Amino acid sequence: MAAVPITNTLFPPPPGYYKAFTPEAVEQHAALGDEEVARDPELAALEPPRADWVLEEGQWMLFGQKYTAEPHIPTAKDIGLPALVSDPVSAGGDSERAALPLLLNSFLHTLLAFVDVLTGTSRVPDELEVYGRQSQGDQYIQHLSNLAATMMVSANQLRGVQAEATLVMLMEKQLEERRAQTERLRTKSREIAAMVRRLKESASEAGESKAKSQSQGLSSKQSPEVNGGGDQDGDVTMGEA
Repeated sequence: MAAVPITNTLFPPPPGYYKAFTPEAVEQHAALGDEEVARDPELAALEPPRADWVLEEGQWMLFGQKYTAEPHIPTAKDIGLPALVSDPVSAGGDSERAALPLLLNSFLHTLLAFVDVLTGTSRVPDELEVYGRQSQGDQYIQHLSNLAATMMVSANQLRGVQAEATLVMLMEKQLEERRAQTERLRTKSREIAAMVRRLKESASEAGESKAKSQSQGLSSKQSPEVNGGGDQDGDVTMGEA
């Protein structure tokens, strides 16, 4: 059966040196020293690859794309664009933020000029070829491309500022949510305290009314006995007399 092409497989095939990782070879590699492993070509394949050369060269290739050891955001000069924005180092590191509105205004002005050229009167054939342009709007198209690329580069240079502003916004939002939650808890606590106070007042009023009713009942029961005893004493006294 013919081998399936790599381009038609979901995952690329493993490298050929995976066959060297047998249980016996792994045990032998663990038992031997570094010098003995280096002398054995079969066990040398079990050694981890060197990665220090990446730091030495500062870059490496992966899947056809170049990566750098230290992240670097390209500037307009690195890409080959004209210097439409001042150097952030000489301008204090904030030139991109100040230049974005100016770049946008220049982009809109160039776009309006380009539309005005397209809607204007036509020129004599081959007149622009003398100036090295195929059409009258070539200079505006090139300037629009440079402005758009410079704006993208300037926006990428502000990634750190954007991350800082986003973090500040998230912290302010969390602070507002905590303040709102604290205020809700305080409001609920005041409501519960007022409810407990009303319950205590109603309980004390109920206790006072119950004690008052009990005292009135006792006084009504004791009044006839006292009167009857008084009449009997009066009769005995009169008989003795």
